[in-house]
Amino acid sequence: MTLRLHEYVEKESFNHPYTFVAAQTGLDEKTVRDIFNARAEFLGRWHRFETPRILGIDELYLNKRYRCILTNIEERTLLDLLATRRQDVVTNYLMKLKDRQKVEIVSMDMWNPYRAAVKAVLPQGRIVVDKFHVVRMANDALERVRKGLRKELKPSQSRTLKGDRKILLKRAHEVSDRERLIMETWTGAFPQLLAAYEHKERFYGIWDATTRLQAEAALDEWIATIPKGQKEVWSDLVRAVGNWREETMTYFETDMPVTNAYTESINRLAKDKNREGRGYSFEVMRARMLYTTKHKKKAPTAKVSPFYKKTIGYGLPDFAEELNYGVDLSTI
Repeated sequence: MTLRLHEYVEKESFNHPYTFVAAQTGLDEKTVRDIFNARAEFLGRWHRFETPRILGIDELYLNKRYRCILTNIEERTLLDLLATRRQDVVTNYLMKLKDRQKVEIVSMDMWNPYRAAVKAVLPQGRIVVDKFHVVRMANDALERVRKGLRKELKPSQSRTLKGDRKILLKRAHEVSDRERLIMETWTGAFPQLLAAYEHKERFYGIWDATTRLQAEAALDEWIATIPKGQKEVWSDLVRAVGNWREETMTYFETDMPVTNAYTESINRLAKDKNREGRGYSFEVMRARMLYTTKHKKKAPTAKVSPFYKKTIGYGLPDFAEELNYGVDLSTI
């Protein structure tokens, strides 16, 4: 084929399904796939993302499996996606990080293989549990209390309570006057629901602490004041913060709030790419997410000496190269 056609197929195969590009060009679908794979492999070698100071490790459910996401939290960028969240795969990736000693903080959910991988490869990195994974467990506990009321309700009441669940999951300061009246109707009728809601709010309040010492005290008090008859309901959360206490409390010792909250942007990006071509393999989805979305790039902070003369065959020195921080999530 002509060079022009080859370049066209390279470009279009990242934006359209193979079958569409094949029909447009008259090529075999396998040929289009081979061209895409070769281009994706080249881009993978050519793009070198900067190792972050604050690394985020999270997960994404894609193509019926949990995948591992790696992000630069300070720059709000996506660095890579791994086919699985297994410890050996994550460890191998971290081992290959350029200048991995630069990583100072690692944010993650409460998945033991992530913690083990980071401790083995990035011993200097302080682990911080993503607070949104923790507080979500408080909402889960409240949900269990709400669902436990079903047997005490008429079918019509049960349907209404199900519809009002989103109000109960809101923070107290976010509830409107109308929603407050609805919520008070339920909590007034069911003291256990009120107790669970207030305990959920107290747990959220732990993150209002300004020091680790305050947070430690608030957590201890929260555990000691679990509502009567609800120890089983809150047991998963109590066990989780017990097993991850050090990593949970480290949140209060970092120089900036460290969370993986913006990974919702990655979920949206993944869903968009998935809609563009159903049935694509993980490798294709990964390449589309990493190489067809705008990257965040910055000029180097070091200045090139005016006495430096560019020599044919050598180009500028390494410190003058543009820095690539990964896929920009700020506009997604």
